[in-house]
Amino acid sequence: MGKFLKRTVHTVFLMLGNSCNMNCRYCLQHPLVTAQLPSKINPEIYDFLKDCAKELTEGQKLHIQFYGGEPLLYFDAIREITERTHAYCWHSVITNGKAVTKEMVAFFNAYKMPVTISWDGRNVMETRGYDVFADKEKRKLLLGIEKLGLSAVLSSKAYPLDILEDFQAISDDYYKIHGYQVGINIDEIFNTGDLPEELLAVDYPRVESEMLGLGKFYLEKRLNGSRTELKDYTKLSYVDRLFGMLKRFYADGDGRFHKHYCSCGNGYDVLNLDLEGNLYPCHNTSSKIGTITDDYFTYLNKVLCSDNTKVNMSVCSDCPAIAFCRGGCKLVNAEARREGYCRLKQAVFLPVLSVFEEYGRRMAGDVNGG
Repeated sequence: MGKFLKRTVHTVFLMLGNSCNMNCRYCLQHPLVTAQLPSKINPEIYDFLKDCAKELTEGQKLHIQFYGGEPLLYFDAIREITERTHAYCWHSVITNGKAVTKEMVAFFNAYKMPVTISWDGRNVMETRGYDVFADKEKRKLLLGIEKLGLSAVLSSKAYPLDILEDFQAISDDYYKIHGYQVGINIDEIFNTGDLPEELLAVDYPRVESEMLGLGKFYLEKRLNGSRTELKDYTKLSYVDRLFGMLKRFYADGDGRFHKHYCSCGNGYDVLNLDLEGNLYPCHNTSSKIGTITDDYFTYLNKVLCSDNTKVNMSVCSDCPAIAFCRGGCKLVNAEARREGYCRLKQAVFLPVLSVFEEYGRRMAGDVNGG
């Protein structure tokens, strides 16, 4: 018998602490974090992480995602853990970027660490209260990161086209330095308890119209063989991700969602670990469900009890957006789903789905001589 919880995982969210140097209006942790995380590193977590890495296919490394609060407030821990585990792990960090220093950038680059900056574009002051790219020195430092990504939250203050245009402006400057573009991601806002109604009041028809246009643009530029121009990068990259999700669901799968647990994998093949060795069902909560020394079935039962995905399947299985959201976030309760969570997912995904369905019908007609 081994010493640690037996599992096969590919990613560990390492929860460094809850402190943050910003107070974003849509932070989903606000109603979920009820206790401070431990700040002292338990040396046993290194043995545990090494044990996890051994379970992977030969040649693969375990992914450690540094997480907060604001991770850069715990840079000493990031440095120690990276230096001690880089032989069998690769590391990344999600940050607001406000605390970044020249020393940190040099460290990230030395370890080829992907760094994703949370930033919502032109109206970021209304959602996050601080614009990290408006500060010239901070902007210069961030653009010096060799594996830079941008991540926004779609809300009533940030719509798809605005986000992508603002991402493109950052990416254009980044390209001049590095010769390649930034990574991009857009998440949809959702309510875990006390988000401002103003931010949740999304103009759904606007989202649908913009997503329909993006889908058509993608077909014109990507699938019909048009040359990809640098100015189109963020739009094409964003829809590339959606197309990949659709392909995996219908082409690689059978067009049905069979899982009865959250598609994000949190608690299952994605572990959420604090520095003391406690485990959580999600990296955005304070609710412990075990430790690294627990037996697997005791731990797994607690994870399953915290996961409402199976209950939601009675509704989700009939929704075509399931191809993209795969049942959505297990932290969102039924009321929040009814009040807008699912409506926003549908506004984002269904227009794109309709474009690809029409493309498929046209292709089928061409093949059949129609």
